[in-house]
Amino acid sequence: MAFFLPMKKTLLLIALLVIGSIQAQEKISSKTKKFKIPVIRYSEFQALDNVLTQTAFYQMEKGLQEEETNLKKHYFNINGFIKDPVNGKLKLYLTFAMPRYTQMNIDSTFDKKENKWVYSARSNYLTNVKLDVKYGDKILLTKDFGGSESYSISVGSSLGSMKVAASENDKKIRTAVKESDYSSVGLGFDNVIYQAAGRIQEFLDYKFGYTTDVSKERFEFVTTKGHSEYKQMLAFETEITAQMEKVTLEKGLDEKLLAPHLLYLESLLVKYPLSPANEDIRFIVTNNLAETYFLLENKEKALQYANLLIENDKLDSRGSTIVERVNRANFVDKKIRNHTTRFADLKKLGLKIAEEKEELRLAFFEKIDRQEADWNIEKENRAAALEKSKIQRENMLDSIAYQSNPDLLAKIIANLGGSDVLKKVEKTHLISKLTLEESNIPQTEERWATTTNYLLKKKMPETYYEIVNGPEAWSHNDRESGVEAKWAKLPMYTYGNLSTNLDPVNFLTFFRMDLWNKLELQQDEMVDGRLCYHFNYFEKTLNASNRTIPKTDYHLFVDKENFSIVATERTEFDDGNKSFFERKLFKDYRPVAALNSGKIPHKINYEIEDFYGDTFYQESREKVEVNAVFGNRIFMKEVYFGGFK
Repeated sequence: MAFFLPMKKTLLLIALLVIGSIQAQEKISSKTKKFKIPVIRYSEFQALDNVLTQTAFYQMEKGLQEEETNLKKHYFNINGFIKDPVNGKLKLYLTFAMPRYTQMNIDSTFDKKENKWVYSARSNYLTNVKLDVKYGDKILLTKDFGGSESYSISVGSSLGSMKVAASENDKKIRTAVKESDYSSVGLGFDNVIYQAAGRIQEFLDYKFGYTTDVSKERFEFVTTKGHSEYKQMLAFETEITAQMEKVTLEKGLDEKLLAPHLLYLESLLVKYPLSPANEDIRFIVTNNLAETYFLLENKEKALQYANLLIENDKLDSRGSTIVERVNRANFVDKKIRNHTTRFADLKKLGLKIAEEKEELRLAFFEKIDRQEADWNIEKENRAAALEKSKIQRENMLDSIAYQSNPDLLAKIIANLGGSDVLKKVEKTHLISKLTLEESNIPQTEERWATTTNYLLKKKMPETYYEIVNGPEAWSHNDRESGVEAKWAKLPMYTYGNLSTNLDPVNFLTFFRMDLWNKLELQQDEMVDGRLCYHFNYFEKTLNASNRTIPKTDYHLFVDKENFSIVATERTEFDDGNKSFFERKLFKDYRPVAALNSGKIPHKINYEIEDFYGDTFYQESREKVEVNAVFGNRIFMKEVYFGGFK
């Protein structure tokens, strides 16, 4: 009995000590502080972190050229990159196959508001697009995008009408496929191309894109001021609060300033081991450590303390959320990616590009202004030259006796109908047939001319037009069809050649009166079996080194018997080198009543040498009208665009 009494006292003492120890354990409480900070959601390819530009290159199947233009304008601009037309660092290579039409479907839905069935006809296609993504010499991704797309043909409440529409469109599409002609509107091939492009765009944004976002972070701050850890916990609260309020897209947390606080928090987990009594303080510490290391992008420690937070078994969803965020993130060792200068750099680059574009825009308009001013001067000079040429021609016809080689000139003019008749020629109209060597393709030319205007309409078999309207010259080719077809303004050199048609004497007879006084008489020559007067005009110019070089060599051959033009030869030189040669041989002279029976050639043989090679063809004039009846409206290019076929 005496033995058990001391034992009871000992057990009672131990129990009291345990109870006292538990009671002496400090209680701690906290409040949740939420922060919203800007972050960058980044690509999984860290090599692209400093890449700001991207370019898409297309390989399109024949028939998709117009779609390629729209794709370049409206698609494949990845989030967080600037689209560069040519020199982007990230390169996308897209190969689009022609969508394959499969069938037409009619779907039905019930409209509860209208209490009726609504039917829609859709054409279905299989699309195939291959994507290759490269950065430098490295292929980052290769993927084939195959799938089915549909295009809505029609929607209505009549099933019968929908079946008719579906059948007609089915025939239309199958005919287009059979003939490989996809130009008709409403076939749907273009729409499904854009649908496929939209899906690829979403994939590229997901895989390679950089976007900005707002992240919500939660820290636990101690509210029990009497707790022994309160002072140092408050120091951490002050530091992390100050830093979180300064976080930007470009700058995140400062790990050096946080390092002593993090070491302190880590030491608390040793000081307060896992136990029910330490649950509250360990919750505060592990939450703050996991959050901070996550923001510092320290994957290993973020997971370590998030798992300890889960083990602590108080609001374990906090730890699970952080684990999930860490596993979704694309962290890189020893590198912070959530806060970089990427978007600031993009903005600067965008501003720079905008400034360059603005400079180019202003320079463009300045150039336009200069060109407009130069063009106005050029137009005035051309108009003055045309008027001067007309006056000189009339003066020459009135004063043949005072020109070079007057007797010979008088006989040539008399053979063409005489001065008085030639001065009265105002409008001319020719229809000719062209016969090319080694070609069975028929070609016809129809030409109209006045002293200020000229029009050529050539069938070959497409229609080609040339118009001279005073000081301007334009051309149009029906081979260029579609939205891109337009009139092309012709350069000065071409205008110079075409403007010779504004001289009615030259237009009808090929006699260049404007060159007569420059021609020098040479020794007689035999041309096409006829003895001819030979005239020559050799024009020279200066090159950039102020050296005299040949420019034009012109020869005229006149029949010594009947004073008709037998042939002309013209050689042109580019920087002193022969670049063009043309020889015309005139035959089949016939009298024209309107020229007082003056004779003009009705067959002209052409021989041309240029960079295309040698060309030989014959022009046969089938219709010659002098002072024909036609309105000057025909010389307006707007008359022919879309009409006059």
